Amino acid sequence: MKKLILLFVLIFCATFIFAQDNDSKQETLVKGFRVTSAGGYGGVSLRTSSIAGDFALLFGGYGGVFINKKWLFGGAGYGMITQLGVPESASVRPGQNLHYDMGYGGALIEYLLRSDQMLHLTAHMLIGGGGISQDLEGEPDFDGTGSNFFVLEPGAGVELNITDFFRLNGGLTYRIASGSDTPGIRDRDLSGMSFFLNFKFGYFN
Repeated sequence: MKKLILLFVLIFCATFIFAQDNDSKQETLVKGFRVTSAGGYGGVSLRTSSIAGDFALLFGGYGGVFINKKWLFGGAGYGMITQLGVPESASVRPGQNLHYDMGYGGALIEYLLRSDQMLHLTAHMLIGGGGISQDLEGEPDFDGTGSNFFVLEPGAGVELNITDFFRLNGGLTYRIASGSDTPGIRDRDLSGMSFFLNFKFGYFN
């Protein structure tokens, strides 16, 4: 048994030494990627958009891990805070002032170009899902009116470094929604351009 344990120790040591000697020769799918710095940030976001032809204001937040002063890997979520009225023809309670409740979120990847410069460009992609339903203020969502949808939202913007820990980011996104079957709302009603303003707080070094 002692000889067997000694053999395993020797094999382990030899493997470790060999790996150290050949670390620089390792073949990888992504060449030259090294984590040289790691931080993180998060914040709140305001978005204006058009949903079903009406003005909509969305509020939300996001955050994640910031790698190499370039990449953010994290998540985001947004909810509509304006009341979008339900057309009478689609209402489950005609004659009552119904509105739509809508929100979405998912995984977020963001790229910052030359983020150390005071003014720089950003680009991001959100992949996830959301939900929408008819609602009457003060009551729960009505059964049979809710549906879920897939969302893909790329965006780009300009970012201003205000302080070491605070940044202001604004730009445009395009939301692509698919799968909604809530009465009165189609995928094309949920899809469209948004203007965003992000307030970022965190460790950017």
